[in-house]
Formats: sequence, C-alpha cells, structure tokens
Amino acid sequence: MKTKLQVTVPGEPDRHYSVDTRAIVGKGPAADVSLDHAGVSQQHFRIKLGANNLDVRIAPGAAPLTYEGRPFAGGELPYGTDFYLARIRFSCLPPGKGTNSRVIPLLIACVVVIGGFTALSMFDQSAIQSVAGADDVEVTLFEEPAPCPQTDREGARRKADSLERAAHAKRERYRYDAHDGLDAGRLFGEASKCYEVAGDPAGKERVDGEGRAWRQRITEEFSAARLRLRTALQNGQLETALSAVVAMRRVLEGEATPYATWLAGKDRQLRTEINKTIKK
Repeated sequence: MKTKLQVTVPGEPDRHYSVDTRAIVGKGPAADVSLDHAGVSQQHFRIKLGANNLDVRIAPGAAPLTYEGRPFAGGELPYGTDFYLARIRFSCLPPGKGTNSRVIPLLIACVVVIGGFTALSMFDQSAIQSVAGADDVEVTLFEEPAPCPQTDREGARRKADSLERAAHAKRERYRYDAHDGLDAGRLFGEASKCYEVAGDPAGKERVDGEGRAWRQRITEEFSAARLRLRTALQNGQLETALSAVVAMRRVLEGEATPYATWLAGKDRQLRTEINKTIKK
C-alpha cells in the first residue's frame, strides 16, 4: 500500500511525499515528512494508510489540526480531503491513485490527434472548455466599501469601533470558517469609511493597514487555489482539483457570483469523475 501526501505551504510550490503504509510529520530528524515551520513540533502527527480512510494520530502535547474549519484531534479522514496545521494544507491521495496524472493527459492527447474519435477518459472536451472559460473570469473578492451609514461624528465613531471589533472577530474565526475571512476584509474597509467621517485619522490609518494586509492574504490564498485547480485539471489530478474547488467554495459560501456558481458545478463534476475512477 503506497500513495502520495501533498503538502501546500502558502507562497511555496506544492510538495509531494511518498507514503508507504505510514509516515510521521514533524520538524525533527525522526520525521518522514520534515517541515521547518512555526507551530510544527518534532513529531507532530502520524498518518497511517487504511483500506478506505486515512488514520491520523496527533502526538501528546502537539497542537490540534483543523478539518472542515474545526479543530481536529485525530481519527479517520476520507482520502482526498484537506486538513490543516496552521496555514499548512495536507491532502493524501487514495492508495494506487497517484498514477492517473500521467495517463489522463495522454488519453486526452490521443483524442485530439485522432481528430474527434471518442475515447474513454476522465474529462470530456466540453468540461475542458468550461475550465478555460472560468479561468478567464476576473474574481473580485473585495469591492469599494459603502459609505458610512452614520453622518454625525459621534455616531460614525461608535459605528467605526463596532465595525473594527467585528472585523477582528471575523479574522480570528477565519481558520474555522473561511468566509469569515472575506467578511473581515470588507469590515475593515467599512470601518475606515466611518473613521474618516468621525474625523479620526489615527483610527482610519490603523484599520487601513490591518485591512490592506488581511485582504492581500485572502486574495493571495484564493489566487493560489485557482492556480492549483488549473494545474490539477491540466494534469488530470482529480483529487487535487476537488480540494482546490472545496477550498474556494468555503471562501465564497453564500456569495451570489458567477464564479461561485461555476465552482458548485465543477464540484459536482469532479466528484462524479472520481467515483467513476474508483469503481473501475
């Protein structure tokens, strides 16, 4: 039993580690997967490959992981799903599924060369065209904030304080609910507008700085997920593509935008294709 563990550190290329039955993840010399990052202990957690699920066990005293936006203290996880240690993302392919990335592009190439003959492949041409179309869509996560609803200075100051506190609370909950990160960036912008009306340049400068840094982080992480999705689709890596789609859908949860709608459709398509692959 052997597979690949994908590790994604924001701002760095994805890393892939071979796992044969089990592996220790940490920063010490005894770790099979060594990660020299803050918050990672010497032997932070152990993964063990099961027939249908991945078994994760965290070392005593080590910080918990995060799975589906909630603290995860260890147990079984479905293959192909994401779990996190701080901002480091992990995803483990089902055993025996790691060779698809080379086979799928070859099948697609054969379809193109033959010139229209249909062959059994994981993606049809309409799906590939829909990927290209969506990749060209510009996604605006943060628009210009609305004017402060309060027009008097004292009322604007109270509103600014309330919005700033709400932004901080949303920012803290980002690791548990990705859409809160989006809300936090918007709330910082709204607080800035109210501090401006209140005549408080210090308050405005403070929330402008925090908001700018936070919005940049969210934008960069979302862009990295889009790039991961595009690369995975080009290489036929269905599980990786699905994890990227799920990550972006969490950020855009409840957003009525064309890209959010496209992601929902792509989520269904990828799950269908993965199920077909598993049944073969």
